[in-house]
Amino acid sequence: MRSQIQLPSDYKRLDAASYDDAAAEFDRLTEQFNGPLAAQLLHLARLQPTDHVLDIGCGTGLVALHAARLACNGRVVGIDHSAGMLRQASVKAEASGLGDVIIFRWMDAERLEFPEQSFDVVLSLYALFHFPDPLAAVREMHRVLRPNGRLVIGVGGGPSLLSWNGVAQGTRAASERVAAARGRLVRAPQFLLQLMGEHGMGPDEEHRPRGSPMRIGQMLRRIGFKRVSRCWQGGREELNPEEFWNLQVTFTSEARMRLQCAGPAQQAALKEDFIERCRNVQAKGGKLIYPHAAMFYAGTRA
Repeated sequence: MRSQIQLPSDYKRLDAASYDDAAAEFDRLTEQFNGPLAAQLLHLARLQPTDHVLDIGCGTGLVALHAARLACNGRVVGIDHSAGMLRQASVKAEASGLGDVIIFRWMDAERLEFPEQSFDVVLSLYALFHFPDPLAAVREMHRVLRPNGRLVIGVGGGPSLLSWNGVAQGTRAASERVAAARGRLVRAPQFLLQLMGEHGMGPDEEHRPRGSPMRIGQMLRRIGFKRVSRCWQGGREELNPEEFWNLQVTFTSEARMRLQCAGPAQQAALKEDFIERCRNVQAKGGKLIYPHAAMFYAGTRA
């Protein structure tokens, strides 16, 4: 039994370390699967050539590098708490000839090391729920934006239930539950996380940030953002067992961190069981489904 709950700083340390080990594979996969979502984020941001842009939780630079091409006469700063991801991003920036426009820095998103009103635009894709205190991170985003500065963040999640996308997703989910009950469909990441529990690799406090009970739109308005809007974009991939495994242990933070705490033999046994079960699903004519989507929130600092 654990003697005490880990502090949020332990979550940050473990999360960063898990990304350090996965940086190269993360870079390959994020270019392949998250490119359309990054493009939507930048479309909503309406970047201008002279903008000063901050990308929070930049990873290996997917958003920041594209932003640097649009803000070619401005400045782009990407921050992350994974040194391995930042090294990968810096190498890509130099190779792309963007080293004069973009810089990458190790930094805590909840304590930004920039003066007030330093940026025209703040961007963040799939990072907000990695922070132990999302509200503190949003306050910092607001603080470093100039008046009329623009914020666009994307977080993982489904569409609004009453939207056209929400109705379509609900209909699909109902049919997929039937297929799953018949052993002909598995979805990420629920399948892997459940299997980890069966292998004695259950969740622990340090595998999850504290999170916030507040809805994001409500959070942005409370901090002082105006003209808050949202839109959803998503897709799904049907994969083979190896791809299904690689995507989840790279992108799913809780799974990646649980694996980091397991020994090599336990990791190997889990993967072998995972691949075998996935092949059994496919042998029945079933599918391995990896959904990838984001709800985008945009707002303006008054």
